[in-house]
Order: sequence, then C-alpha cells, then structure tokens
Amino acid sequence: MHRPQRCSSHELVITDMTLIAVGTVNGSCGATTLAYDLVARAGNGALLIEADPDGGCLAACLDVALKPGLMELAGAARTGIDADDVWRFAQTTRDGVAVVVAHPSAEQTNAALRAALGHVLAAVAGVDTIVVVDIGRIRPGSASLAAAASADHTIVVSNNSLEATVALAHRSQLLSACASPMVVLNTAQPYGVADVADATHQRVWGVIAAARTQRQQRSRDAALDALLRDLCASSDGDGVEETAFATPLQVTA
Repeated sequence: MHRPQRCSSHELVITDMTLIAVGTVNGSCGATTLAYDLVARAGNGALLIEADPDGGCLAACLDVALKPGLMELAGAARTGIDADDVWRFAQTTRDGVAVVVAHPSAEQTNAALRAALGHVLAAVAGVDTIVVVDIGRIRPGSASLAAAASADHTIVVSNNSLEATVALAHRSQLLSACASPMVVLNTAQPYGVADVADATHQRVWGVIAAARTQRQQRSRDAALDALLRDLCASSDGDGVEETAFATPLQVTA
C-alpha cells in the first residue's frame, strides 16, 4: 500500500461528524486504499473502520495487531458504549492513521457485522470528525449495507472498463438504497467521466488515479483533498467534467 502525505490540520475544518461509506460493485478497484487515503488526508482525528464482510486485509497490509479491532468493538457496542470509547478499539498506523481493523476471516467478520453493525454506527454517530467505513463489495444481502444506508455519502470506487461500467449500470436499484452515492474512477482510460455518467445514470465525481511517482502522488493527494471538501460541504454538483473519448459507450440497463 502506498503512503499518502498527511493533510495539515488547517486544510480541512471539520465541525460535525461525517460518515462516509466506501465500497465497490466489482472488486479489486482500490476501494480499501482510497478509504485509507481519505482518512490519512483528513487528519483531525479521522477514523477508518474496516467492515468488509469478506474479511479484513488492513492488519496484514499495515502490520498492526488484529486486537483490538472490529470484533472487540462489535462486542462492546452491543452492550452500549459512548462515542469516546470507540477509539479504544482503533490501532494507530505508522502514518498516524486510526484504524479499526477487521478479522481476515470472512465468517467471523460477517457474523460481527450482522450482530452489531447497527450498534457500532450508533456509537460513532457522536464522534465530531470524519469516519470512513470500508464496506467492501456492494451487493444484495451484504452485512455492511447498513453503513451505506446510514452514511452521509457513499463512494463507489470503480475502473471504467466496459465490464465495470455494465456492472454499475445494472446496480442502480442497489445503489439507490445507499446514501448519496457517487462513483470515483481509478483511471481516466478508456472512457471519460461524462461517458461513464451517461452510461450508468450515476453521479461520477471524477478520477483519483493510483500513484507510482511522487508527482502522481501529489496529484492524487490534491484530488483526495478536493473530494473531502466536497463531501464535508455536502456538495450537490456533478463533479469534474472531462472531454469524452472518441469511443462511444452505450449500456442497456
């Protein structure tokens, strides 16, 4: 996992709790990385909760302990905890990011989410900062869908291949159950923002591409900051417009 630069505390002023769900409809699109990077850029005590029903990967990726984590938070939340107590279950990474990690076992994580996700969301509702919940793949029956329904915003990370765009187009009913869904593309090729928006009838915020060089990382950090500002301001705009690519894109819903 690449290392984003931490955002200076004066760059983003947070006065109220903002709950952001981050997921994908077709997997392997960098949703977990985007969720982590959003928290890293937000600073100001922001919190990431890994709630992927397929099991967690952050403990291994970030070299932090599994405990305390989501399992312990879920258990405590069922008996009732205050917002301040949520932080007892977070690990601090070497980047200074607070993360509640999920167990890598899909069975254990899924069971914890089904038993206590509502209690966890109720507990974090009183936190005056940004809370990002990595909900994994957005699909019918997912144990983490409640987070998307309860969030202020739902970010759907996707590539813009024809296959991914078709998947987005056929998830419109599912995404309509998510709070304020918006698509973030992880690449600008082969189709532009306007192409994908027209084909899927979804709000497409723009592109936040992976970074392989320092220059690309600076561009990614700037895009993350812009997205955070839009989310915290509850922007109603349609995101960044791009010039459409020459290749026509048509999807029949």
